[in-house]
Amino acid sequence: MFSSKPEIITKPIFKKRDPNAHKGTFGTALLFCGSYGMAGAAMLSAKAALRSGVGIAKCVLPKSIYAPFTCFLPEAVCVPTDETENGALKFSAIDFKTLLPTCNAVLFGCGSGKCEDIQKISEYLVLNCEKPLIIDADGINVLAESIELLKQSKAPIILTPHPAEMARLLKTDAEAVEENRAEIAQKFAAEYNCTLVLKGHETLVAEQNGKLFINKIGNAGMATGGSGDVLAGILVSLCAQGILPEVAARYSVYLHAFAGDKAAKKRSQHALIPTDIIEEL
Repeated sequence: MFSSKPEIITKPIFKKRDPNAHKGTFGTALLFCGSYGMAGAAMLSAKAALRSGVGIAKCVLPKSIYAPFTCFLPEAVCVPTDETENGALKFSAIDFKTLLPTCNAVLFGCGSGKCEDIQKISEYLVLNCEKPLIIDADGINVLAESIELLKQSKAPIILTPHPAEMARLLKTDAEAVEENRAEIAQKFAAEYNCTLVLKGHETLVAEQNGKLFINKIGNAGMATGGSGDVLAGILVSLCAQGILPEVAARYSVYLHAFAGDKAAKKRSQHALIPTDIIEEL
């Protein structure tokens, strides 16, 4: 079932835009990201989504980060929401039944924090979302406590862990993940019926059908906090625009790495920061 050798991810090809298109043509990405102290994760993922061409980025945010967020990114649509004592999104304050039908893809977890309410949001989205669902960062960390729910999902799910997050999902350590990245990625994607983007040097994309792809571009300057939020934003954007989730995963990995290489040429690997990657998209 599994690929014996991963295919190299190649440059994406996008169609030209219809001159009669409008913002609705290019989809709505719904982001449940950010918490007090982690506003930057929401900012980076939302800006990357917009730079990647989505028509609307709708961001469900804790009220405490609304002001800095909207100053940073006035192009986004914001849904300021009541929050928990530690500044995370409050589960009971979110109107999922109104929000989910209005979007084309969902991103959850960038800078969300880890608490009971975030756990409840994770479980609700996995069980009730019917649109492509990208789970990143803290979304993955809380999902590790109820991973079997993935098998009940109605939606195409994409997980984007780095090795430490992958280790939490598997109840092992990052060193064990790094020793056998390809087999681990393929087995996980097949068992949990998802697309897995295992980040790191030569990021892997494993599909539930056993196919495995490897990224051969990118650079060490991208190994900095926030880079993963940018990748997640690109991914939800492409899914919202109607690209098949497994294809969007490969496209996003390539675009992220290619933009990172362009940024490194201008700034150097040492000086590169995630906003540089976004500006090269």
